Amino acid sequence: MSFRKKIYIITLVFIVSTTVKAQSPMGLYFMETIPQSSHINPAMQPRANAYVSLPSLNLMMQSDVAFSTILQRHGGEYLSPISSRFDYDKLYRQIGKSTTINFYQDIDLLGLGFRYGRDYFSLNVGFRNGIQFGLPSDLFKIPENGFPDGQRLDLSTMRIKSFSYKELNFGYSREWNEYLTVGINIKPLFGHAAALTDISTFIVESNRTHWDLIVDGTVYSSAPIEVEESDTPGDFPESIDGKDLDGDDFLKYLTGFNNPGIAFDFGAVYKLSDDWTFSAAFHNLGFITWKHDINTLSFNGKYTFDGVEIDGDNKDDWEEAFEAIGDSIKSIIDYQVGHGSFRTPLTPGMYLGAQYNLTHYLSFGLLSRSLFQKYNFTQDFNLSANVQPLTFVAFNMNYSYRINGGNGLGAGFTILGGPLQFYMMADYIPTKYADVYIDDNDPFMMFPNQRDLSIRFGLNLIFGRHGYRDRPMVNLY
Repeated sequence: MSFRKKIYIITLVFIVSTTVKAQSPMGLYFMETIPQSSHINPAMQPRANAYVSLPSLNLMMQSDVAFSTILQRHGGEYLSPISSRFDYDKLYRQIGKSTTINFYQDIDLLGLGFRYGRDYFSLNVGFRNGIQFGLPSDLFKIPENGFPDGQRLDLSTMRIKSFSYKELNFGYSREWNEYLTVGINIKPLFGHAAALTDISTFIVESNRTHWDLIVDGTVYSSAPIEVEESDTPGDFPESIDGKDLDGDDFLKYLTGFNNPGIAFDFGAVYKLSDDWTFSAAFHNLGFITWKHDINTLSFNGKYTFDGVEIDGDNKDDWEEAFEAIGDSIKSIIDYQVGHGSFRTPLTPGMYLGAQYNLTHYLSFGLLSRSLFQKYNFTQDFNLSANVQPLTFVAFNMNYSYRINGGNGLGAGFTILGGPLQFYMMADYIPTKYADVYIDDNDPFMMFPNQRDLSIRFGLNLIFGRHGYRDRPMVNLY
């Protein structure tokens, strides 16, 4: 296999394996028997009079690119961007100006909730980890065209945002009257580490005699990193090294309160009739201000590359050439090191739902989810069926569709043994697999043609599971 193919495979595997974003599965929204539905819409009061949530894990895969985008189907095979039959116009129409790739992970450690009259109170403690990528569409012009004379690549939409923080969630909801319930989640946040790029200009221009690299941007970080500034103003830092952390120092990063933030969830549920219920929620409206272990590296300038002379068979010549190019970029581009605080917004979301109760044990739900991210907006729709044939078991089946994205089936269930409840939910479950071809005669692997995958599972202790007042959890009649 050629070197070019190996690089392409490594890049593709990296893209596909880092596409998770922790918004809870949409099927959870209408599962009233699972208290965690109030994490999406704080007005969703759990039917149990009280609960204790034990450790749970939440993952979500979401990407603008999938194998049907990067590897296009042609007859019985999939073609990669290095194939002569690959349709780049179709690719650019699908990904737009920039394609977004994310990885998020939520770990909820402990929580509790209880009812007091018409009010419901809750508290949850958890960790949130994530990394978000933005890949410019012009990046794909390299395998399409190479570096021809007169080509201009605009990579300014390239971005990375990575962060880890802990979250306290104080929830409150009130049944205002027999029709309307409102709720709020107040979430103090405390950051552990973060890295963020803010690039305004990243241009690569190629012609016969030289290449030009024009850059202007800043990289922000809050992490155990030591930056040794250069003695010459404007030069690249002498060194960037991680700090040596022992067990106690690492524990301080996990338990400290150095980088404060705040976020809010707002929700409302309106019961129009015994059959129809409508709801809305605004989720993750907030930010974190990073103040601890801050380093910023700003860069601005233009670098011209006019080639190097090397012996193609001499490995040392290649290494020296690349080192020389790196040293030139470090010395020609103007760099500035700073230590000022910075702020990262969360990824806000909006949920709109409608639920129809066909019988006392069967209901149908329609949910719209909108997520807002820099240079990117995603819109999902989810249709679900919820059934609870017995007091100790409930099921969910759903189908999700994302505009300019993927679609797929989802499912969930919860089972109760005494007070112990186990639940598991998933959206966009992979159902289609295909043989992937790097070129016409070189099969690569079998892989799910998938853009999204959302999984959540955990344990709860449920008390007063038959509900409250005149509305039991399940009416067996």
